[in-house]
Amino acid sequence: MRRRQLTRRRISVRAVTVAALTAAALGSAPAAQAAGPAELRLVPLGDDYRTGLQEQVGYWNLNRLSAAALNGDGAEAVAPAAGWDDTARPWAGGGKVTRTTGKLVMRMRNVDGAGAADGLAACTATVVKSRNKSVVVTAAHCLRVNWGLNGPLNQIATNVVFIPGFRGENLPRVAPGTDLNSGPAIGPDVAPYGVWAATRAWWTEGWAAQANHFNNNDMAAMVVDNPADDRPIEEVVGGGQPIGFNPVRKTPRTNFGYPTVNFKSYSGPNFSTTTGAAVINGSPNVNNVPAAQQRIYDGRSLLFSQGPSWINREWWWDTNSDLMKTQLSPGASGGPWFKDFDPVVGEGVLVGVTSHFAQSSTGGLDAIAEAESRAPSPYMAGTNFGDQEQAAFETAQSVTPGA
Repeated sequence: MRRRQLTRRRISVRAVTVAALTAAALGSAPAAQAAGPAELRLVPLGDDYRTGLQEQVGYWNLNRLSAAALNGDGAEAVAPAAGWDDTARPWAGGGKVTRTTGKLVMRMRNVDGAGAADGLAACTATVVKSRNKSVVVTAAHCLRVNWGLNGPLNQIATNVVFIPGFRGENLPRVAPGTDLNSGPAIGPDVAPYGVWAATRAWWTEGWAAQANHFNNNDMAAMVVDNPADDRPIEEVVGGGQPIGFNPVRKTPRTNFGYPTVNFKSYSGPNFSTTTGAAVINGSPNVNNVPAAQQRIYDGRSLLFSQGPSWINREWWWDTNSDLMKTQLSPGASGGPWFKDFDPVVGEGVLVGVTSHFAQSSTGGLDAIAEAESRAPSPYMAGTNFGDQEQAAFETAQSVTPGA
């Protein structure tokens, strides 16, 4: 499932460089793959690097961050009256996960630069241990998506920043119509470890060949830098999460994210037919979930789910993604999937990221995905880290930020 996107008026954009991008038409066989990971250059190297780095971070103020990071229906979070369970609950512990997991926000634009679609979006991402101490991992679809058509289904990210340890409870909500080009600076109450620009990113060669959810290699590794802090991000947050590849599958996982979107939440609320506002009004929702189990997400808080995982099957063969029962929703895309997670220290081995959700009884692509995987809603798919994901990570950890 794609990350949350909020449509805004078009704003002029700084060019980005994309290496080795190819795409296939919807439902067709993947195109010939690139020879290795594909790069997205977000900040120019050379003499303009420091200026570009500052511009990338400076694009974001509290108003623009609020528009990207919080839900679009204006409702604050409401917990399920029947209580939380292992399919979703707020993370009440501390530890490394509260420093290494964070909010990723970006501006999405048409690849051709000429279409009308131009909006803000949010995902989840994680700091991992790396040689350059500067690598953050997320889902590839948070940066690039192409369903074989131009327009809103063929987009790429720009102005990408990462906020580790995001404190969404301190982020003011902006009213509709607020000018996003100006606003207060993002302070340590919201970004306790700073605001980090994604300067370069690499997604898997499979995603470069077909950048949609008919492809299961939905992972990207980014290098981040901060114009206000000369230290690498691992030194600032106290170390990254271990990362692993080709793990044993069909074993328990613990995953984290910032669920944001209510209309794509299996146990989400109803919506007012007059105002469109999210409401829990005593009636079952569209998926026939009773009011006591409904909840409203606002994108402010880090939630997690835990339990068994199983291999995703599509078109009768195993894929490079795993499935889990969950009540999370978009906004959690790109969030970490850990094996051997220790809740006391908040650390585990990162072996996947959240890719998409199948949480609706209303048909469409969700119904197709559900039939293919033979898994009842609500569940989500996470990219299992294999050879392609390792290649993207190795490329990212081999570079020096700014060089």
